[in-house]
Amino acid sequence: MGLIIDAHNHVGGPDRGDGKRQSAEEIVTEMDRLGIDKAVIFPFNEINPGISFSMANKRTAEAINKYPDRLIGFARLDPNFGKKAVEELKRDVEIGLVGLKLHPSSQKFSLRSENLKDIIKNADRLNIPIIFDSGKKESPPEQFGELADLFPDAKIIMAHMLGDFLRVALHHQNIYLQTTGMPRKEIIQEAVEDLGAERIIMGSDSPYISMESELTKIKSLNISENEKKLIMGENMRRILEL
Repeated sequence: MGLIIDAHNHVGGPDRGDGKRQSAEEIVTEMDRLGIDKAVIFPFNEINPGISFSMANKRTAEAINKYPDRLIGFARLDPNFGKKAVEELKRDVEIGLVGLKLHPSSQKFSLRSENLKDIIKNADRLNIPIIFDSGKKESPPEQFGELADLFPDAKIIMAHMLGDFLRVALHHQNIYLQTTGMPRKEIIQEAVEDLGAERIIMGSDSPYISMESELTKIKSLNISENEKKLIMGENMRRILEL
């Protein structure tokens, strides 16, 4: 089996908006237990996403500095902050974060907003991937297709592969699907058959969904061992250029 990467994990303290918490130490302990080599981590949602995301991104950078061989840090931003969000992204990359996590429904921004386009343009220039929470009214599949057309070199990862997202990914080579929160294995297997395993990425969404359940789900798919290897880590390794 190749490198195993769980590409969707939240890290932070008890002051998050929904009361959830998970430490970097807890994540690494679970990785050790399950045989997971690396994990992508990013902050939880924030009650006050402006300065709070900035502080949380710094804590994420501290976590990856503590576990540099195990944890991969992504930043959180609110595009509604406009140029300040772009400035925050540049600072986050300087302190060692290598990707971006955006949540349209939590931060209440449109995929067609100019602020978002400015962030994607800068992420593209910085060569960092973007994970979007998807599947809700703020993030219709066709609008991801529009973004992929506008920024053909951007690496767009759509978490929660629901609805027509497979159709959109089929027509856009720079869109990847993440298995996060997808309970039905049949949908993932259909995506492998139609799209190919090369653009599907494993992510648990811990602590909301356990790392173990996601890993077990992918291992139990009725696909080849090579396809499992791609989904479980090799695709994310390629995207991150590890």
